[in-house]
Amino acid sequence: MNQRHLAAVTLDEIVVCDRLGQVQWRREHAIPRAGLPCVPNCHLDAQGVLWAYLPAGDELVAYDAATGAELDRVRLDSSVGAAYFFPHPDGKRLGLHVAMGQDTPLSHLARLADGRIQGRNLPGGFLNGFTSTGDRYLALPHGDVPEIAIRDVYTGAIVVACGSTELPDYTGDSDYSLMEAAALVSDDFVLVAVNTDDGDFENHLLLSTRSLRWQADVDYGLEMTQNAIAATDGQGRWLTKGPDATVRLWQLPDRITDELPGQLDLW
Repeated sequence: MNQRHLAAVTLDEIVVCDRLGQVQWRREHAIPRAGLPCVPNCHLDAQGVLWAYLPAGDELVAYDAATGAELDRVRLDSSVGAAYFFPHPDGKRLGLHVAMGQDTPLSHLARLADGRIQGRNLPGGFLNGFTSTGDRYLALPHGDVPEIAIRDVYTGAIVVACGSTELPDYTGDSDYSLMEAAALVSDDFVLVAVNTDDGDFENHLLLSTRSLRWQADVDYGLEMTQNAIAATDGQGRWLTKGPDATVRLWQLPDRITDELPGQLDLW
């Protein structure tokens, strides 16, 4: 959703409505479910462009959000997967990653220039958001990339990284590891998830973006199932989805410092 439109994409069609729910246009397509994951997704940017990832052909497509006219489409260096979008702070570029099961995910940075999609792949695991300055991005672990990292947008170089062995409570247990879920909740803090003794649940930790060192445990007062971190606004707030099918909004307190790590009180 943006200021003017709401968009949805399924295996059968793309639909765009105005903010009152009136359908502006729709475009039918047929995406066969070729294994898992196979999940189309879309994003409305501030420039009036609807971006869509279509698993059939692994294409990134740009549409005029108001008219439905196709502007351009490109083939990504991926296979059938599930895409997630992360807008760049400059309002012109769009980050995304395509999860492909056990295969190495694709992270990509795209923009529309003179009506054509231009983009490049980014190194690391899962691209999962940008700092407010737009010069760094969060990359999450996957497979042969076991660490979480903050990377330089322009070079892809690792600025700082952290593996499971560097987290508190690590005892050498191979099951204790960073999950493929995290959020840049602000320019100062990264919220990460680690698995628990019960494989269905995870614990959340707060790390410093400067060092990726532990700052606080997050105690919600309830258990979090795997992949509970749903979204963040990058301004100190984030959403979780819990085992009771409830979405909750959380906010950091006004002050958390390196000198005073500990248990985090939430609002």
